[in-house]
Amino acid sequence: MKAKISYEHDRRVETYPFARDAIREAVYNAIAHNCYMYGSPIQIRIEEDAMIVSNRCILPEGWTVETLMEPHDFMPYNPDIANVFYRAGCIEHWGRGIEKICKACDELGATRPEYELLGNGLRVRFPALQSALLNVQSTQKHQSTDERALEETLADKVLLILEINPRLSQIEIANKLNVTRRAV
Repeated sequence: MKAKISYEHDRRVETYPFARDAIREAVYNAIAHNCYMYGSPIQIRIEEDAMIVSNRCILPEGWTVETLMEPHDFMPYNPDIANVFYRAGCIEHWGRGIEKICKACDELGATRPEYELLGNGLRVRFPALQSALLNVQSTQKHQSTDERALEETLADKVLLILEINPRLSQIEIANKLNVTRRAV
């Protein structure tokens, strides 16, 4: 993933579009609650504006997506795997994973994830933090008017030279315009 780069005084700050702690917790949940008999791997898909973590699961009887969002008992589908995570220090408290995910998103200022149950597939969709997304338009907005005008002028000059003599090399054009080859 690419991070948006900013600077606080002389320190570089990288802002990712997703809450790292929330994603980690979602992956831990997927591993501890995955129903491995289906043979489907846990899937993580990164899109322009979202990250999706999905796995196959069998929820306890009577549970729904709404039940997951409320305080609930810890009932891992794979208690041995969950116990390994607990002993390794990856799980601090049983049954609080979704609460931790929501808290991490809130701290970052990101939208809370959307949970969707499709048959035996549980999908967690994390919308990206819009202010951390990289896009060409926002970069161009920060570019000064003078810099844009200079680039347009240089581009016009290059096109004019090529119109006159389309066989010129990049180096020859750079020499004619008194700029670097890279600028051309």
